[in-house]
Amino acid sequence: MSMPTPSNHRLPQPPPTPPKKTDSGPSDQSSVLERLKAARPKAAAPIDQTGSTGTTTTTPASQASPPAEAAPQDEPPAERAEPAAERAKKAKAASAAASSWVAKSGKQTASWTATTSRSAAANVRSWRPDQVRRNLVTLAVIGTLVGTASAVGLFGGPEIRNSDLLGPGLSFVSPSLFSLYLWALIALGMVGYAVHQWLPSQLESPRHRRLGWVVIASLLLNLGLALSIQADLYVFSLVLHALLLGMLLVSLRWLNRWSAATRLEGALVDVPLGLFLGWIGFTALSHTAAVLALNDVTWLTDDGFVWTMVGLGVVVIAGSAICSMDRGRIAVALAVVWGMGWIIVERLIGEPQSLPVAAITALAVFLILISAGSRRHRVDHSYRRALRARQTANLPPIDLADDDEDDDEYYEDERPRRRTLKRNE
Repeated sequence: MSMPTPSNHRLPQPPPTPPKKTDSGPSDQSSVLERLKAARPKAAAPIDQTGSTGTTTTTPASQASPPAEAAPQDEPPAERAEPAAERAKKAKAASAAASSWVAKSGKQTASWTATTSRSAAANVRSWRPDQVRRNLVTLAVIGTLVGTASAVGLFGGPEIRNSDLLGPGLSFVSPSLFSLYLWALIALGMVGYAVHQWLPSQLESPRHRRLGWVVIASLLLNLGLALSIQADLYVFSLVLHALLLGMLLVSLRWLNRWSAATRLEGALVDVPLGLFLGWIGFTALSHTAAVLALNDVTWLTDDGFVWTMVGLGVVVIAGSAICSMDRGRIAVALAVVWGMGWIIVERLIGEPQSLPVAAITALAVFLILISAGSRRHRVDHSYRRALRARQTANLPPIDLADDDEDDDEYYEDERPRRRTLKRNE
């Protein structure tokens, strides 16, 4: 029996072993979902749907939308949790950056506020008090001029000259209405004062520094006085008149403490304020008498001549004392004399007529002029003597004995020379 010859055909390869299938297919899928959830916490979770019969069914993982990038299965848990930690770090860094930006912006806002307040304070401190004083004096002068123009009726309304308080027949010391024209000269002088204080050399003048604020207060009080007289507020006008007189006396104190350096300063500062003070001092008498007469105070009319002498005596004593200050306040004396001169005219040709009152008033005028003129003469004489002494202080003293000796020596030296000249001839 013969053996069969083996053929060259290979035996077929065994089929590949298929993957083992377990019964826990859904559990493996759910474990994969859990790993995906750990890698992507925000991934969509399986949706539980409850039917109408009350049974709960779970959506298979194959129907759920997988994440864009799934972590490999062999990735360790620490590496799968790394993106969440990074996001937490980034969120924390962003929160810290936001808080630091808020703090920095708050600091910048506070710094800007502090800088603005400091700049505003520096701007306020940069206001020079002398410049502010100049501006206020100018505004006060302009306001007084406008108010005075309104009081005399240039803008309509009642004129101050028609007021009962200024009537020339109220008392023996009431002047004529023509005396009010002195206000035009005083107003012009105050304009000159305002111009003088704007000179560059007067910016830091201690005289204007002290005097400017007093002048501002005086001008405002004078404006209130004019408006109160125009409105027939007689008692209030008397109070304002007293305050105005006090402020002008304060201005006289500063004028005496710092004398005028030049004649221009004396003409633009001392003269207007002197006229202002002299006129307000004189009208203090007539104003008081008029207010009392309008309020039916009968003691002025029972024996008017006696009270007139008392009032004129007070004006003469106070005016003489003021005019005897410094070099003699001629401007103050002239203003008082101006008012008294119109009293004389009114008592001679007006009502009530009184020749004794006119004579006593003329005597008061003479005394005031003598007081101011004598003071000016004494001061000028003393100044000339002091100037002469200063000029002769550097001259050598005159010694008559030394002059005789020099002459003898001159002649003794001259004789031999003359003899020699004769011999040569």
